[in-house]
Amino acid sequence: MRRVESALFEMFPRATRRICCQHLYSNCKAAGWSGAAFHKMFWIAANAYNEYVFEKTMSKIKDFDAAAYDYLKNVEEQWSVHMFDRTVCCDHNTTNFVESFNAITKANRDMPVLTLLEDVRNWCMKRMGSRFDKAVSMEPNDLTEHAKGVLATRTNDSRFCHVTAAGGGEFEVRDGHVKFPVTLGNMTCGCGKWQGSGIPCKHGPRVIYNQRLDPRDFVSPFYKGAAYKLTYGDHIHPMADPTHWPSLDVPEIAPPQGKRNAGRPPKQRRRAAHEAKKRKRHKNNKCSLCKELGHNAVTCKAKKASSKKTAHAASSSQQGNTRGKRKAAT
Repeated sequence: MRRVESALFEMFPRATRRICCQHLYSNCKAAGWSGAAFHKMFWIAANAYNEYVFEKTMSKIKDFDAAAYDYLKNVEEQWSVHMFDRTVCCDHNTTNFVESFNAITKANRDMPVLTLLEDVRNWCMKRMGSRFDKAVSMEPNDLTEHAKGVLATRTNDSRFCHVTAAGGGEFEVRDGHVKFPVTLGNMTCGCGKWQGSGIPCKHGPRVIYNQRLDPRDFVSPFYKGAAYKLTYGDHIHPMADPTHWPSLDVPEIAPPQGKRNAGRPPKQRRRAAHEAKKRKRHKNNKCSLCKELGHNAVTCKAKKASSKKTAHAASSSQQGNTRGKRKAAT
């Protein structure tokens, strides 16, 4: 692994390196920093698009546990969204690339290397082929499905924002009790989400529609058909069966001389002690009503309390109507 890292740094010396926040939180959990409070603060800091929110959340983590604060501050890789390179227009701070690759190669993982690589090539050829057909049908200014979905969601959320024009292409957008400066010329917002993702945040569409403009013109070119064609414009060419390959006078690579252990080799990865067991519900399930961890909507105490209050109010109003009818009758 060290050699792979050295090769990457040698080939891409100016490339920035991110770390998966899900694995970073697992490391914190293994060190003893867990619970609903720390989980909430960690992900607020990880998803912070500007330095103000990040530093404010980190101060709360410091009050919660100084050791956890020192550990997160000393992480060399980028893990919070506000640290990412804005020119990349990618705000993902989690990745399951290794898990996805293992799932694809699970059927042929115990096969010879050539068979495994042939299976990977076949899968990539099918995937790239479907993307190639879609890229051909796209216009240069068409948005990808991901960009369309994100833009529609943020446009819907912008209904409760209010715009004040400051002149010179600058605007002030009030979102609740907080104000954010928006500049259409360089496509920036004070919240940082527009610059980090390359797609207008919910404050951007409010200004764009206020100026009678098309929001698609303010989406990064990375999410348009021209970039999609450059990415998937080339496809993987089919190959003949290995029996039809030309014979070359090269030495044949022999398998490694290792002693095989008794029993069937395992295919499932070893889970850490703090990870949930397979086919078991994770204890950090999130409620869809109160957004708290540790329970779901069926067992939500807030839902039961609100239903009791509603039933009590309904019974009180019914008793009041009954008393009024009795007085009217007398």
